Amino acid sequence: MNPQAGRMTAIMFVLAGAVLCPAADTVATAVYSRISKGYKREKAKDGSYKPEFYAMTEGGRIEGTASDITVEKVTYLEVAGITRQLLTTQNYHLAQTKEQAKLLLVLNWGSTIAPNGMHQQQNVASLRSAMASLGMDQYKLNNPAPFDEYAARPIYEGQDLSKNATNGLNRSIQWATNEEMAVVTAANSVESSFVQSLSDDRVRDRLNEANARVLGYVDDLADANDIRRYAGGGDRYNDLIGDIEESRYYIVVSAYDLPELEQKKKKKLLWQTRVSVRSPGNSFNDTYLAMLKNASLYFGQNSGKLVRGEGTKGTVELGELKYLGEARNQEVEEQPANEPADEETEPTEKEESK
Repeated sequence: MNPQAGRMTAIMFVLAGAVLCPAADTVATAVYSRISKGYKREKAKDGSYKPEFYAMTEGGRIEGTASDITVEKVTYLEVAGITRQLLTTQNYHLAQTKEQAKLLLVLNWGSTIAPNGMHQQQNVASLRSAMASLGMDQYKLNNPAPFDEYAARPIYEGQDLSKNATNGLNRSIQWATNEEMAVVTAANSVESSFVQSLSDDRVRDRLNEANARVLGYVDDLADANDIRRYAGGGDRYNDLIGDIEESRYYIVVSAYDLPELEQKKKKKLLWQTRVSVRSPGNSFNDTYLAMLKNASLYFGQNSGKLVRGEGTKGTVELGELKYLGEARNQEVEEQPANEPADEETEPTEKEESK
């Protein structure tokens, strides 16, 4: 979490009469939700969940993510107002007093940062060019002009001038011919291109891992990364990688144990729901309603896996602004959805596959 979002107020302003209206357009969302082992909702005699009461606060952007103009257009009051409205469908209600609140809900939203595909394309092009130059220089070294008195000649039977020059085993620079030095230079260019590609791949992998944690893709990627990728098991793994390698808008709703936080200063995460949509072709201010609507189906529940589907876009009418008071500031940090942690403070998850 960014430093500016570290201090947060537990009781919030809310929008009275916020109305979510359906629209004809749809947007593809991805939802991942999980609960901790220690969290279990009580049910009433009719089978419905008993009400739980919460305070709500803004968490800002998760560290390592970004924003854009469409994200900045949406205020915390708008996101909180719709989230509050949808939480009631799962019998979660905004506390009217500080003592009534048992949960602290933290809202995070923003946009993930996509790897720079242009770098990869440039590295591939450079590597191809360097290998082509190396091949041409090797040919010239092995096939000198018949009457070129300055051409390199084998000094013993079976000597491979091209291989020796490529591996840096040729004659020292003061005795080497232009052709030998050209091969050495071309071989160095190939090696540099390989090193640059490996470096960029490592950066991309680390960025992909961070994005997967923010979006809730880690478990599904681990599950899909097995022999099925190479034995006709479908393109799920590649589809998931494709998702995290492009920018996605995300919203994360995290529920902490508020009494535990106030009394023991301990951050105990009870449940967490993550939802995202691809950024290209969408705007956050036009999709956050559908994101929250789809995510609300899993508030306080385990989704079991990443749920990818379509949600209906909508519009919102904002009512009167009401002030419900405020509690003392608390320090709460966003915890990545798939970061290993103590069972008391983190929801459970599958172990990542090898």
